[in-house]
Amino acid sequence: MVLDVQKKIEYVGKLAVLGFLALMAYSPKLWITKKDFPVIPRFDFIPIPSYPFDYIFTFLLICLLVFFFFKQKEIVGLSITILYFYLAMVDQNRLQPYFYQSILSIFFISFYKNDSKSKTIVLHSLMLLFLATYFFSGIHKINENFNSVWMHAFSKHFGFLPEIVRYLFTRSVPFIEAIIALFLLFNKTRKIGVITIVTMHLGIVTLLLVFGYGFNVIPWNLQNILSVILLFWQYKSENALELFTSYFNYKKAIVIGLVFLLPFSNLVGFWDHLLSFSFFSAKLNYYYIEINDEDLLTNLPENVKKQIYIFEGKNIINFNDWAGIVNGVLFYPEDRVANKTQKYIESFSTKTNKENLTKLVEYHHRKVR
Repeated sequence: MVLDVQKKIEYVGKLAVLGFLALMAYSPKLWITKKDFPVIPRFDFIPIPSYPFDYIFTFLLICLLVFFFFKQKEIVGLSITILYFYLAMVDQNRLQPYFYQSILSIFFISFYKNDSKSKTIVLHSLMLLFLATYFFSGIHKINENFNSVWMHAFSKHFGFLPEIVRYLFTRSVPFIEAIIALFLLFNKTRKIGVITIVTMHLGIVTLLLVFGYGFNVIPWNLQNILSVILLFWQYKSENALELFTSYFNYKKAIVIGLVFLLPFSNLVGFWDHLLSFSFFSAKLNYYYIEINDEDLLTNLPENVKKQIYIFEGKNIINFNDWAGIVNGVLFYPEDRVANKTQKYIESFSTKTNKENLTKLVEYHHRKVR
């Protein structure tokens, strides 16, 4: 069955909504402010909505998403984008990659007008989003940390394979992923790229089911499988750069800026890792905090004390574990978020001098703050 451009856009939009709602259902506490994990605003001046307004905003977002599923109106898509942006500024831990990708899809579909030029721009915008996802996901994996971390993981689960096979596979993964993204640009290689991407996602889903963790990203993997097939399988281009150059206007410039220029700037430390499609790259930061003060330890709320465990004789709280238990998502891996979380914990001390109460450790790259 050959789908027209309008249907492709409509179905990708529906998948974005379903993926967003499924993952909201998996992480309900992420969307409220009164919970056992601190809300971390992007800027201190942003007001944090308290009950019942946090529930009202969440309910409004759900209603808008459901409405967009049936009627992909520009005003609805833009409203969803603005509301999500506000909620993500209220709590940066909502900037998870699967929410961000769906929001970008909805935002680009909001460009839609009922004429062939507009339809083509929206279709190209969605295609550029997914192309950038796989390209940068590969590029960010070109680092020594990825090689060591994933060689270890690969050896742990597939140690029966010859070491040279494990070594070559680990080293080639970043380049394979970036290249299959480039395959999507050319008519002769596009279907090979689609088949490889689908196979990769099916492999990820299978491994998650076998190993029994990471279930929250299964809907995202399925969403990407179906979206890539819809967008690329039947597509025929006149030239390899058509997605970038055809009907170029300010809307396409916005798209290219969001999905190519900003992610590229992550390589020089400007843009966040997860917003740059740095997935499973071993570049992300992971944090824990040592509680070094007895007064602070005594005054911590019971819900925080529950997260403490003893490691090498020290009282430790692992931010990823804590965020996963309460929010249902991983801790947002940026220093500014970790520093604010550290200050939140230290705020329970009755001491005027807050120095040396805790020690923040980024343990993935062994940095102490």
